[in-house]
Amino acid sequence: MKLRDRLNTEDKYNYLIENYKQFIKEEYEDIEELNKLEAKGVQKFSRPNIQVIKSSHKIIAGYQEEILIATYSVGYPLEAVKEEYIKLVDSLVPIWYSNSGYVHMLWALSIGIMLDIETEVFDKLVDLVKKDDPVDYLIDYLIHYRHPDWKIRDDFMFPRPYVFTQKITQAENLAEATDLLKYYLEKEWYQGQRGNGWYDLHKRNIDNYVGYWSFEAGAICKIMGLNPEDFKGVNYFPYDLVAECGK
Repeated sequence: MKLRDRLNTEDKYNYLIENYKQFIKEEYEDIEELNKLEAKGVQKFSRPNIQVIKSSHKIIAGYQEEILIATYSVGYPLEAVKEEYIKLVDSLVPIWYSNSGYVHMLWALSIGIMLDIETEVFDKLVDLVKKDDPVDYLIDYLIHYRHPDWKIRDDFMFPRPYVFTQKITQAENLAEATDLLKYYLEKEWYQGQRGNGWYDLHKRNIDNYVGYWSFEAGAICKIMGLNPEDFKGVNYFPYDLVAECGK
């Protein structure tokens, strides 16, 4: 197995994956218990059971996203990545809202596009976006690829670093788009993540590091018909997701 992100080791990635799967199992067991107590009208904690259950679903979604990214980073086949992706989508359904989950949706839509995921799975995400209706160019752009009638609006919920993607997608030709996407990956994407808790995690806590990937860059590459070979070896570009799924 060939590592896709070499900032961590195969053993540490796999350790994280197995640990997080166990944590998810325990959270689901807690949810099952709380649902039974709720049916009996019994409150286990000072907070209402329903609130605790919702918190557990949020924890599950967070762990599942980490599992998905680590599965890709460590080098597992894309079929294994797809299995974890489907679990991620299902974990987002009970809890996703744009004000606290923008990046999670951005990544989920992007990975779904690169995987050519089935419409019934992708549309679970689309339904969440319809319900919450975030006004965001990049989310609209991604959905429009699978649903051409979807309206693309010009605003960005988080301009830094994502506003630069509009320049890429509106480039006059493929050569210009390729140059702009490389610039985004090399100069804009990671630097624009400073406000996220995982920024520079490999320096602070390598044991919890699962990988750095600009999944939207891969999706844009695929949507625009750019050549993934032009980005092979460029940091943060999910090459295998674009190149292998396009075969």
